[in-house]
Amino acid sequence: MHLLWRRNVFDLFFSLFLIYLECNSITGVKIIGHDASVKKGGNITLSCHLTETEENLTHIVWQKQTRENPKQETFLIIDKDGKTEHKNDLLDKVKFIGNIKEKNGSVQLLGMTLMDDGIYTCIFIFPSGKNQTNINVTVLVPPVGNVTGKTHVSGPFNIILASCVASNGRPAAEVFWRLGALNDSLRTETSYTEQTDGSVTAVSHILGAPSKDLNQKKIQCVVKHSTLTKELELDYIINVHYPPELVVISPDDPTQTQEYLCSVNCNPTPTSYIWIKVNGSTPRSEGNKLFIPKSSSDFNGVYICTASNLYGSASGFLYVNNTVFICAVLWISLAYIFEQWWKNASCSTLK
Repeated sequence: MHLLWRRNVFDLFFSLFLIYLECNSITGVKIIGHDASVKKGGNITLSCHLTETEENLTHIVWQKQTRENPKQETFLIIDKDGKTEHKNDLLDKVKFIGNIKEKNGSVQLLGMTLMDDGIYTCIFIFPSGKNQTNINVTVLVPPVGNVTGKTHVSGPFNIILASCVASNGRPAAEVFWRLGALNDSLRTETSYTEQTDGSVTAVSHILGAPSKDLNQKKIQCVVKHSTLTKELELDYIINVHYPPELVVISPDDPTQTQEYLCSVNCNPTPTSYIWIKVNGSTPRSEGNKLFIPKSSSDFNGVYICTASNLYGSASGFLYVNNTVFICAVLWISLAYIFEQWWKNASCSTLK
């Protein structure tokens, strides 16, 4: 308790001493110091050099006003012999890397956090007065980027199709979309929210009507920030659900026309396929495939394939006429026999 009282008294008198020196600033003296920035968790060097004076120093004092404590406080004192005194339990946080005899008051701050962001004051004290300079320290935080979205059902109204978030960056990240051919059909809205620690979350929404034409279209969110060596590119594929709209029945293999495939435009893929032969029994089918024997005209007729998913169904039609196929085969066979007979007859005549 006694030690704490002595420390508080010392701090009080030292503060009064600095206030007294305010009225005795030395003119013609130049202090070189530069604003600096550092990534969160990194170390930073605050350079502070005194030039254009031959007067010896008695102390170098560092003070700060930070996000953690907006009130100015002294955190380091260096006496004329180079001995350091750390205030506010910052021994493991601050290193004096200068040289008081060379009028170099530079320090290194370790493990910077957002709470350390603020104004740092370097003060050179002489027997005749003092000179000081302020250094603005900015703690930077790389944003965390991600794209979120969900599956939408096709409809005519504009909604949020996807969102790109650059979380907890300092300063705020720049967020935008690369839409390519969709640039004229979609629009964006971007907002920023500052957190209590000074970081900023940027959110950019993509808005548009979820039509089937947007299904599986790729767009890209881009995040730019001073802490990133290159742009963060986040791809996103729009997913739109819609009912079956077009059913096409075609040979599964042109050389095997007895197998027919029912193809449909929809998302998601159909959960069921139903094959029906109009006015007759339906041949064997497996899912979206229909197997029709070519050897008989009993299977001639109209076939219907109905494909369904969660949102609806649609049908396609197939007309099969194996008689035409059989007649064509017989005609080709007769033509071949006649050709062979004609060749043989011609040879006999020549002999």
